[in-house]
Amino acid sequence: MNAIYPTRLIRKLTLATDNQLKYWVKIGLIHPCKRGKTHYYSFREIIKLKLIVMLKNKGLSLQKIRKGIKNLSDVLPASDDPLTRLVIFTDGVDMLVNEKGKYFSATTMQRFFRFDTDTIPSEIVELQSKAQDKPKITDTLKYGEAG
Repeated sequence: MNAIYPTRLIRKLTLATDNQLKYWVKIGLIHPCKRGKTHYYSFREIIKLKLIVMLKNKGLSLQKIRKGIKNLSDVLPASDDPLTRLVIFTDGVDMLVNEKGKYFSATTMQRFFRFDTDTIPSEIVELQSKAQDKPKITDTLKYGEAG
């Protein structure tokens, strides 16, 4: 049986308010089970809640969060919970995702590529050192003429 956790623990863990939790349940963003008056949350719901709270705190609108989570659920395999294996971040305008080195917007599904300028100086040094190890054509001709 999967572990489930009560609302009072979830509030402390995620820093979500009672009103936020109630609203997110009402609009179908989260789906806790209810026993008596208490809602209980699975580990998957905790991941989703922590993501929602983090994105909201960084300025992303609830509409974009909702759309992004729906898009991720639609495009990633259902056998695996998509939110557990992604790196998700925001600039306050969009929900950006890194899945296995591939970058895309969860809200628009626009794909991005990564261009890391930090590696260029080390590549230059490496290429220069390889070039110094190889004999130059003029040096070879010079040695050939002398012999």
